[in-house]
Amino acid sequence: MRTKVLLALALLAGCGDRDAAWDAPLPPAPRAYGLEGSVALVDEPAGRLVVVSAGGDLEARPRSVPIEGGFVDAAASSDGARLFVLARGDVPRRSPSDRPPTVQVVGGRSGEGPGERYVLSDPLSSLAVDPSGRFVVAYPSGKDVSFVQNPNELIVIDADRPAAEGANPTPVTLRSFGGRPRALSFTPPLGVPGGPRRLLVVQTEQDLALVDLEAPAAGEITVRLTTGGAKLSPAGVAVSDGEAGKDDARIAVRLEGDPNVVVLSFEQSAPGSSQHAFRPVPNVVAAGGVPSDLAFVRTDAGERLAALVPSRGALTLADTVTGVTSEVELGAAFDRMSLVTDELGEGGGGDVALVWSTSAAEVALVRLGITAGTPYRSVERLALATPVASVRDVPGANRHCKLLASSDGRDLAVLDLVARTASPLVAARGNTALSVSPDGERAWVRAQGSAELALVDLASLHPRNLLLDRPIDGAFEIARPDGGPALVAVHPYGAITLLDARAPDPLAARHYAGFLLGGLP
Repeated sequence: MRTKVLLALALLAGCGDRDAAWDAPLPPAPRAYGLEGSVALVDEPAGRLVVVSAGGDLEARPRSVPIEGGFVDAAASSDGARLFVLARGDVPRRSPSDRPPTVQVVGGRSGEGPGERYVLSDPLSSLAVDPSGRFVVAYPSGKDVSFVQNPNELIVIDADRPAAEGANPTPVTLRSFGGRPRALSFTPPLGVPGGPRRLLVVQTEQDLALVDLEAPAAGEITVRLTTGGAKLSPAGVAVSDGEAGKDDARIAVRLEGDPNVVVLSFEQSAPGSSQHAFRPVPNVVAAGGVPSDLAFVRTDAGERLAALVPSRGALTLADTVTGVTSEVELGAAFDRMSLVTDELGEGGGGDVALVWSTSAAEVALVRLGITAGTPYRSVERLALATPVASVRDVPGANRHCKLLASSDGRDLAVLDLVARTASPLVAARGNTALSVSPDGERAWVRAQGSAELALVDLASLHPRNLLLDRPIDGAFEIARPDGGPALVAVHPYGAITLLDARAPDPLAARHYAGFLLGGLP
């Protein structure tokens, strides 16, 4: 392995007057974020991000992005095009030059500079990012960054628009009846009266709040779930846009320990009654048992709400208008569900659901429509070595595959939805981390705190084991300017290793022992 060791001691001896940050110790495991064409390392002592991309010769190409005050949190868009960085600013602020708290946008592609900077009125502690990367919500999550916090205050940022004082960011305070936010989710455009809207769905301990992301200043809409008696806590939501061209979107809410599901439809608001053109109308649907997962699905009889009920070993299909239900017997206590219709290329005959269990060693495919040669609502079960704790999607040409992992990370499997096979992969140690290449051709497996790394070719299922010089804290595959992929392995104290992701060879790798110390050529 070719190694570039920085002459840190010589630099220290030769620098007499410099910023004290360079004398501060590096954290053992700097936080790292994988982006589309780079990896961002948080260098907290120096108050910056070091964003590294890879040249065609695997040479590290760093750029330094100052953080506007103390680093608090960061989150990337799902496509890796943007990283949003939350900073507390200078505390306390004693002069006009002191920096306020901000959310800063950093581009994820090679060569991009700092993006827009959104100023907050008070330091906050967490970020939630819309999967499309357009909307960002900053909110307090209990971390100690301010003396007094309002847990029901959200700051909504439209990252596709420039910062504008009083308009972007927009503060929204949820009406609280004793609860505080526990989960935030972003909907796709939903057909509601007044035109398609994107909503932020906020689950508290006992209520649900809806925020119109394109008009957050209009305020939230609170849906009371608990009005007396036993407290009802939302445990998860499912969203449907309904039929194309119609204002018939729905949001379903399952409740902790309750067999009933609350389904919200939308009606036009009475003139002058609200700043919103729509209002949610709740309805209650019985699932026949406590559901563990929900999804809106297409069947031969139209759209239905599918509720997975482990205690009955069944999938309940409910007509949300009439409340009429039917049941699909699954034969096992499956508790998680994902729709795989698109992956199978079977969009015309109703949806296909993949169900799995965290307690039983099997998965099943459930067909919810009529297709040629396939019985209505057929269930195809497939045995595994261990129960499934997580299911990871695969993009690209292998999108018909899913990566399955057990709770301890030792037992992995590549599930081929078309061939109906589950090919096992066994790790010698537990506590593994699993990732998939952006093109879906490779999977990467590493043992937490170990120098061991394995590349699995998803076409041949051949594993290639690698042993690097140092323990690996993170492994991120990124695009190189020449079009080829590179793997960036992040080590303790800010060291990194770059490998060719298609043909990783430790002898040809580029290792940077003191990357965050500077001095790279």
